[in-house]
Amino acid sequence: MILSINILNKFVLKITTILLTLSLPLSCSYFEDEQSNQSNFNSSSNNLNNINNINPSLFRIKGKVWSPGADDETILPSNKFPIQGALVAAYPYEPDPPPSRYYCNECVKIGQDVIYTMSGDDGSFQLNLNPDTDYYLLVQKGMFRRLTLYHTGNAGDLRIFDSKNEWTAKETRFTLPNTHNPDEGKWIPRILIIVGRGEPYMNIPFRAMGFVYNIDFEQIDDQEAEYVAGNIEELKKYSIILVTCGDETPFLTKSKVKESLQEYVKGGGKLFIDDFAYDWAEQPFPEFMSFVVDYPIDYEQGVCALQNSPPDIIGKCVNYSCYNPQGTVKDESLAAWLKHVHPYSELSLEYGCNIIHELRPSLQGECNNPEDAECIDGNKYAKPKVWITGSWLEYTEKPLIISWDYYCGKVLYTVLHIHAHGNTLGGYELITQEKMMMHLLLEIQTCKEPEIIE
Repeated sequence: MILSINILNKFVLKITTILLTLSLPLSCSYFEDEQSNQSNFNSSSNNLNNINNINPSLFRIKGKVWSPGADDETILPSNKFPIQGALVAAYPYEPDPPPSRYYCNECVKIGQDVIYTMSGDDGSFQLNLNPDTDYYLLVQKGMFRRLTLYHTGNAGDLRIFDSKNEWTAKETRFTLPNTHNPDEGKWIPRILIIVGRGEPYMNIPFRAMGFVYNIDFEQIDDQEAEYVAGNIEELKKYSIILVTCGDETPFLTKSKVKESLQEYVKGGGKLFIDDFAYDWAEQPFPEFMSFVVDYPIDYEQGVCALQNSPPDIIGKCVNYSCYNPQGTVKDESLAAWLKHVHPYSELSLEYGCNIIHELRPSLQGECNNPEDAECIDGNKYAKPKVWITGSWLEYTEKPLIISWDYYCGKVLYTVLHIHAHGNTLGGYELITQEKMMMHLLLEIQTCKEPEIIE
């Protein structure tokens, strides 16, 4: 298991050297791991967090980690869902805060004096702690992070932080925050939504989880976004940039804009792009994918962006016939989490438009493992990860949601409209693909694991 922090290259080299010489469990992300393996525990000789050994001299806590806003009674129960693979840790001292809201999420070890575990597929966890002791309890996934001070009870006692009543607000100390206030022990990524004409209401799912516009997230029109997209210092103000369906951004063909977006992602930024906004991924990273256009309006039918250079026109790969695919989950951890969020045998998704033709192996970063077939001359070349495929009409198992690394950052592209207008009667209820959006927003924030050769 490994833990992430913004550190200088010299320090990364030092840590990597230590990892080569020690055989210790590690944990990932600034204080969390991408894995939710409940059998991996702190390597301290006391091993206080081994849930298979109920020690009567210890104080136990059980609970679940919940989505942002789940501790708010005004949030609809249907908009509260468990968080898989979050770090739940008890520090004997106050841990250092994150260095900023834009940084390279490198991975380092959690200290041996920290007791920790990872939340399961249903968000559940257990910690075994020393009785009558002060701890800083940390819950975190990605850049969503909450820190609270907690004093444990008597030896042998069990404290359960969970309510079976779906209408009850969830326990605040184990709910990811939906606002950024470090003075209160709450950190969230700085999120910018770039709004396209095809999906102008992406703010609704965020509001449904209690995020406040212009405080917890910001929003600009895509036609006005060149000053951000072409300026690396503006881009670095944001942890995540989410771009919704639209194709009215001719500035994306400019070299300065493409280079700025590449630099932003390389340094640790995250791009989350849907549907007709594909050019935000295609223009700076043309080598990763190509498209099929069955129903064009302005441009040609057939395969689009087949070569490793992007089209010289924005919107050339847009497919104007939308579809509702049946989804097949290709990632095991996502499938396990979905069972607790979408307990149905079929995954019916809404409002897909563009069609991915093929995925190509391309440069994702540096590597140093000669036994890895994807490692060529010190560089890693790999195809994008496929999270979900879909089938409809004449198409079977086409990629719907993909992502790839680019050095320290990530790009995620989905052919689906993320926000597809769920039920608004009595308040807005998140649909499944909106909950998946938040799950994947968390996943793409997790730390970059250093390459280690045994």
